[in-house]
Amino acid sequence: MQIEWKTAPMPEWQADALIFFAFEKPCGYLPALKQFLGSSGKWLADSAALIDFAGKPGEVAVVYAPGGGPTPRIILAGLGPIERFETERLKFASALALRKCGDLGVARPAIPLSALEGFPGANESLAIGPLTLGALLRETLVGAMAGLHQFQELKSNNSAAAKTPESLALLWPEPPESTILEIVALARCEVAGITLARELTISPANRVTPSFLVKTASELAGRFGFKIEIIDLDTARSMGLGAFAAVASGSAEPPFFIILEHAPPGTENDPALVMIGKGITFDSGGISLKPRDKMEEMKQDMAGAAAVMGAFEAIGAAGLPGRVAAIMPCTENMPGGKAYKPGDVFRTYSGRTVEIISTDAEGRLVLCDALAYAAKRFKPSLMVDIATLTGAAIVALGKEVAAILGNREDLVASIQRIGASVGERFWPLPLWDFYFEGLKSEVADMKNTSDRGAGTIHAAMFLKQFVPDQVPWAHLDIAGTAWTDKDTGFSRKGATGFGVRTLFELARNNKCR
Repeated sequence: MQIEWKTAPMPEWQADALIFFAFEKPCGYLPALKQFLGSSGKWLADSAALIDFAGKPGEVAVVYAPGGGPTPRIILAGLGPIERFETERLKFASALALRKCGDLGVARPAIPLSALEGFPGANESLAIGPLTLGALLRETLVGAMAGLHQFQELKSNNSAAAKTPESLALLWPEPPESTILEIVALARCEVAGITLARELTISPANRVTPSFLVKTASELAGRFGFKIEIIDLDTARSMGLGAFAAVASGSAEPPFFIILEHAPPGTENDPALVMIGKGITFDSGGISLKPRDKMEEMKQDMAGAAAVMGAFEAIGAAGLPGRVAAIMPCTENMPGGKAYKPGDVFRTYSGRTVEIISTDAEGRLVLCDALAYAAKRFKPSLMVDIATLTGAAIVALGKEVAAILGNREDLVASIQRIGASVGERFWPLPLWDFYFEGLKSEVADMKNTSDRGAGTIHAAMFLKQFVPDQVPWAHLDIAGTAWTDKDTGFSRKGATGFGVRTLFELARNNKCR
């Protein structure tokens, strides 16, 4: 969908449909809708449809102008109670409004920029910050574009696919300032990254193999000039990536350790922000086989790597100035005659040895080698790993909040704030030293899992052993948030692309460095 700009005063607005947002009654309408009702939209003020519209979350009403005219339809999208407003509500309302346009076959809807004025606690600054006009526009556009996304590539008949508008016009009485154009471009970059992450995650495992992820990373490198390095299994073994090689040993699909680097001229020697994404393209559990129920969803166990790919799509499209590196250890986790077994001991890249208790705790094994390698190679200013790591994160926090743990409390709090600013919620869990007691092994330096208690914390505590104390590090467990079983408006059922915006925002603002 194209984003267009139309410069015109209110009496001259023209669009197939005009979109306004409204809070739940009895709150009054926002200023732009009030002004429209008092001028060229007087007909709407007398409409029974406007009276019936309550402004509840998820409510979308379509009102038709008598005799058509330059704006034959008005679409009203509800925001819910004004006292509970957050930008997530605006993103949701925008997504549903644009979907309604698609359902109606509306090709060219429009949103007046003035429709984003008058929000509680907002100011008129075009900068991007908490409840600025710029921030509200960004969430509106991200919701509108990402909410339309649907994965149809593997269907032989796409006739049932929902239609989408051809363009969305932004209306304003003056030519757009450069800041507004930058916000539109920023939203486009984010949505491109979210879309890539969703499509990689929702695709079947016989399509998105480690080799497919190599191809995707290579395409990103080719389009944006990233440096790329691909490490195969033999090379990984020779380098000492023993934990990664162990997990890969049971699969017939070739595994790869993918490294991407965005280093604009002059930044090549700067400490890098390093993003590490778990890339288990199918997780059977290995010898510690998973139950059969919903095993088909284990294609999503590479959602961490997909989020990193999506972030790099956005970073490249936006042309960010800082140095950012990505490491994605990609393999299947399968049973077989050559598969690693419970009781085996392997030496990791760090030199530490790990006793395997469960082969279904494989994500932390590929990540531990990636963390140790990243710390040595890039001397990072910050390392962030992102992974669908533990079912315990879903038990603790559900499917709308991700767990965050790290070795700096201020870093954890900062990422939590950044995530909240773009609609991605994180909740911190502790990493106190005594949690390592459950990981002690009789035959190796540590075990790869403990008992069932505090599963998310034990997994992060395992990873912490491979991060030098001087390197700021955060672990994002997105086991619940990477996938949704219901249509949320912003995301249809399936992959959500969660994590892309937080990672991109970290790279964009360098807030944690």
